[in-house]
Amino acid sequence: MRESSRGNVARPGARVVALDRRPDTRDRVMQAALALFAERGYRGASLRDIAWRIGIKAPSLLHHFASKEQLYLAVLDRIFEGLGDAARRVLNGRGSRQERMREAVAGAIDFVAARPDWVRLLWREMADETGVGRPVLKRRLPPLCAMAVNFIFGGQRDGEFRPEIDPFHLMLSLNSITIGYFTTSAMVRRLWNVNLLEPTMIQRRKREVIGLVERMLFAPAAGPRVSHPISRAGPVRLESIRRRGSIL
Repeated sequence: MRESSRGNVARPGARVVALDRRPDTRDRVMQAALALFAERGYRGASLRDIAWRIGIKAPSLLHHFASKEQLYLAVLDRIFEGLGDAARRVLNGRGSRQERMREAVAGAIDFVAARPDWVRLLWREMADETGVGRPVLKRRLPPLCAMAVNFIFGGQRDGEFRPEIDPFHLMLSLNSITIGYFTTSAMVRRLWNVNLLEPTMIQRRKREVIGLVERMLFAPAAGPRVSHPISRAGPVRLESIRRRGSIL
């Protein structure tokens, strides 16, 4: 039998290795777009800039996205898909609602810390009343917020959370506390020479916010407090907490 191409016949027992391990082109486009939109905003990033960053020509992008607006909306949708998946993993998990709330706060901070471009892009979009991403925010944010609000309502019903707390306003406050910490990190470093993004500072931030939530939301008669790793002194494995998700 004649070989079709010399050198392409695998030796017996040889391991077959895929030569092209690069991500799908559409995925690469979205990753580059996310970084540029976060850095420059929707109006400041062009399709040509995005294409140049991944080494293709601008017209090639049109095979995947019909316009810059469509690409931007797809990036926003992907962000909210990730937020929703992370929230469901924690809020629908096991354990008391108090314990899940601690996990959610810790997970939210770790989640945001690991995705700075997401925070910058969402912050820009939420602050822009004329942003092209408003349809995505209108479609995605209310169900995400309702998930967290209903979780708090359930805790109030079960006696774990204080009944006088307004769940919606609590969620707005936690959103500002969490995202605001990261969006002001550059200013804090310039003015006070403090790096809020260091692992030790992230750990401290989790302890502070969890303590705030415990004092503000938790009903004192809900039973013995379940110790959470972030509430104890000593080192904590960040990876074990990061997988638990986010309430944002």
